[in-house]
Amino acid sequence: MTLTLTPSLTIGFRRAAHRAMRVFRTHTRRLSIWSLSVGWLEVLIFKYHSK
Repeated sequence: MTLTLTPSLTIGFRRAAHRAMRVFRTHTRRLSIWSLSVGWLEVLIFKYHSK
């Protein structure tokens, strides 16, 4: 499931591949991605940066 809250912020939910707790973050000039896994749920946060 994906929720688009604003044109620059999108949150996605999906079932995690492995049952673990972890946080992952990466970013580029135009996009930041946060991934938070808790149990069988993975939350992905996409933030787009405009110039």
